[in-house]
Amino acid sequence: MRINLSEIQITEIKRIVQKEWLIKGLEPIDEYLFIHCFSKTHKETVYYHLYKENNTLIIRCYARVFDNIALTVMVRRAAKNVFEYLVNQTGLQNTRYIENGMECKL
Repeated sequence: MRINLSEIQITEIKRIVQKEWLIKGLEPIDEYLFIHCFSKTHKETVYYHLYKENNTLIIRCYARVFDNIALTVMVRRAAKNVFEYLVNQTGLQNTRYIENGMECKL
């Protein structure tokens, strides 16, 4: 289920993500907040899906990070910063980060 965020909160998420990425799209979809990012340095596309499930804040990420440590760090750092902001805004303490189908710790 999508997290209901104000325009101010979405703007702040965009600012947080733009520290690491060029944002190609950021839009609320029925099920989640969709964030489409691009790394100029690595020439890679990264997708974040942000949603809530059973009082748990979840961010799902899709990226080709298997052989690129620097890209992995960027992907996780952006996710962690978004998590920290949203935990403070929503009060949801339970969080999960899923990267390319596998749950990871931030």
